[in-house]
Amino acid sequence: MVSLVRRLTLSGQGRPTRSVSLDNDSVMLKGFLKKKGHIRRNWLARYFVLCPSGLYYYKDETAAAIDDTKPLGIVTMFGCTVKEDMFQRHENVFSVFTAEGKDYHLQAKDGEEMNSWIKAIESARDTAVKLRHETESNVQIQRSKSDVADSRVQKKQPSASSIHAGSAPPPRLAEMT
Repeated sequence: MVSLVRRLTLSGQGRPTRSVSLDNDSVMLKGFLKKKGHIRRNWLARYFVLCPSGLYYYKDETAAAIDDTKPLGIVTMFGCTVKEDMFQRHENVFSVFTAEGKDYHLQAKDGEEMNSWIKAIESARDTAVKLRHETESNVQIQRSKSDVADSRVQKKQPSASSIHAGSAPPPRLAEMT
């Protein structure tokens, strides 16, 4: 599961520039959904793979099965919201709104499948939030350990003021002449 938390760099077209290796035990749900396009606004069938790190979508199941295939897109789970979309003309549509401000409209084949995707995406989001908080906590712990180590090093090195602290004050220039 740790291998999924790596960042992907995006090309100018908004597509990942390298492939993603998905561990089978980190996959929460996978299957076909229809996705509404951002530009043409038409509905296309895409194969989706849900993991805590994101909702990856591919042209088809074969493309998703090949390890070095780049996904067509990734919907980030951290900070996203998901809800049933009753404003679409189609049935069984739900929307995912990302923290980056993108919205994805997806259509399941029936209401039961739609509800299972919504619950799974909410679970993936909660897992993503938990993983980020654990990572941030670990970074803070490492920083505090580093700060403690730095303070120990500073205590061992005598400063200029501590050298003269136990002895008489240094002679003044006037006293030396």
